[in-house]
Amino acid sequence: MTARMSAAKARAVIDAATLIKASDWRETRHWHVVSGGTALVTVAPAYSGTRRTGWRYWLTQYGPSNTGGVYATKDAAAVAGLGAWERSATRR
Repeated sequence: MTARMSAAKARAVIDAATLIKASDWRETRHWHVVSGGTALVTVAPAYSGTRRTGWRYWLTQYGPSNTGGVYATKDAAAVAGLGAWERSATRR
């Protein structure tokens, strides 16, 4: 994100966001948090070995990273991801 937005505008984007299956869901099991036709956050299963241990997120524009934690549900990961997106979008 190159242009920073106001907190009110970022909140409006978040309020319009929905969690949907990614187009490649059958292969990846990824979900996207989308607002205004733009994917803001990717939510993916987290694994330890071959066992799923929860869900993790990353900001879609930056790609996968290991900075986030593991969340019990995909909804919790999506909420955490939107918080990270908001901080990124409004950072001055």
